[in-house]
Amino acid sequence: IAEFIGYSQPHPDYPQSTYWYKEGKAPLTILSFDTDWNWLMQVVHKIEDLGYVVGINGISCTVSELLSDEPIISLVLGNRKQKISLVYSAVVEFINYYNKNK
Repeated sequence: IAEFIGYSQPHPDYPQSTYWYKEGKAPLTILSFDTDWNWLMQVVHKIEDLGYVVGINGISCTVSELLSDEPIISLVLGNRKQKISLVYSAVVEFINYYNKNK
């Protein structure tokens, strides 16, 4: 996910570390895409900037091409309390799809 939104490793100032870096941003030491909506929504926005639609509705999450009725990714989870896990899983599946098909 970090690579998908423009981060890379190793950090040029810390070549022996596992820090992720992106020009003009503070180095990342801990990635919280699976636990923090602020982090995860950066990825959702990147997907939307690429011309896809991310639909988060109750216990389902879909990713579709703009103006398409057929979802590329469609996941359903029975527990609303785990919504961030659902969206995280959909994002990971989309990134795998995108990397294979771009």
